[in-house]
Amino acid sequence: MGALARVNAALAEQRTIGGVPWRPWDSPDWSFGIGGPVHPTRQTGGGIDGALSLQPVYSSVRILAEGVAQIPLRQYRDSGDRKVKMPLGQLLQKPSAYLNRFDWLYQYVTSAALTGTAWGLITARDGYGYPSTVEWLPPEKMAVLEADSFAPGDARVFFAGRLVPRDQLLIIRAFTIPGRTAGLSPLLNFQLLIDAGVDALSYGADWYKAGGFPPGTFQNTQWEVEKEQADVMRARLVSSMRRREPLVYGRDWEYKPISVPPNEAQFVEAMQLNATQIASIYGVPPHRVGGTRGDSMSYSNVESENLALISDTLDPWLVRFETAMADCLPQSQYAQFNRNARVRTDITTRFGAYRVARDIGLMNTDEIRDLEDLPPLPAPSDENDYDGKDYTPLAIQVAAARGTKQLLGEGGGPAAPAAGTVPGQAPAPAAVPSRPVPVPVPAVNGNGNGKRPAGS
Repeated sequence: MGALARVNAALAEQRTIGGVPWRPWDSPDWSFGIGGPVHPTRQTGGGIDGALSLQPVYSSVRILAEGVAQIPLRQYRDSGDRKVKMPLGQLLQKPSAYLNRFDWLYQYVTSAALTGTAWGLITARDGYGYPSTVEWLPPEKMAVLEADSFAPGDARVFFAGRLVPRDQLLIIRAFTIPGRTAGLSPLLNFQLLIDAGVDALSYGADWYKAGGFPPGTFQNTQWEVEKEQADVMRARLVSSMRRREPLVYGRDWEYKPISVPPNEAQFVEAMQLNATQIASIYGVPPHRVGGTRGDSMSYSNVESENLALISDTLDPWLVRFETAMADCLPQSQYAQFNRNARVRTDITTRFGAYRVARDIGLMNTDEIRDLEDLPPLPAPSDENDYDGKDYTPLAIQVAAARGTKQLLGEGGGPAAPAAGTVPGQAPAPAAVPSRPVPVPVPAVNGNGNGKRPAGS
């Protein structure tokens, strides 16, 4: 080999495709979408961007993503008989090196809702080997080559044609079935439905561009019109209609518009039906994405609607994430969303709920103040002996205070000693009281309501 050949060989750039062939049709065990060019049958209305151009799809995914990302995330440790709240770890506090927690959760939902699977690449681990940062991979660049036999663990996952080890991936599926590593993609399974919505949207745009009227007939009643003359008159007619200007023509021309009212074309009904169907796919309320509910059910207030949104729409996505985080945290630790923070109530309803929780001893004053972002009550020298941390129900506290007051006397001080109890003092003669002598009320009666027992 000459000197020039050795220099060219040293400077030559070598490229390889990571383990998968570039031409799918050259391999008998090949399926389209793994490496190389994407097969035309996998192109769905322009992909993710094309599907998001349809308003019901965009609104449905936005409701899911924003609803999940807005809920506060907490970390707990299971101590056996109770759970202990912990500070958020690295994975839940700062899960990405580039995104904040809101955007990170937002991308998890959008990826899983649009393509059926959220693919997370574990980019860093802590000293114990648990993931500390996870970056979501673009789902359109992911591909899975399933094993020939039923062995889900043997499936190979590729990103942009490169094999990715399974232990470096965090996979959260939206709709999963046995034997498949990836979840089912709504964009592929409901391609015709999404394309129908896009076609209806294009039809509406063309309708308004044409001035709200479809083409008509322009006829000369006297003369036979040649092609050149017909083209000139057609151009003048279309130009006048688009500019919404009146068209002036002679007496030998007759224009007959073929107009179809929008309600007869069922344009609005078609768009509402498409929005309702897409909302049912994602499990969101149809009226929030432009569809129709289809029944007479109505929510009594905003709180009831928010509760229904959390329990029916958002909760499955919250549970998917909580379950996936269980494998990424140390044993006996788990992540949980604070679903109560998503429920918005008016101040009267909220304070009434606090009162009930305090009356039955479910919450103490400091816990209620914490929900309102207020500091705890000032503590005396003994931090465990003040009202802020007391769980005793208010009814018991009031009954105990009333009983103590009666034992000490009506004036609030110690009761005067009875006659004859002091040494050297003669006993007082017995007298019939003019009214019944009050009997000290016990702290709690048998019913636990603190009221005076009957007959006392």
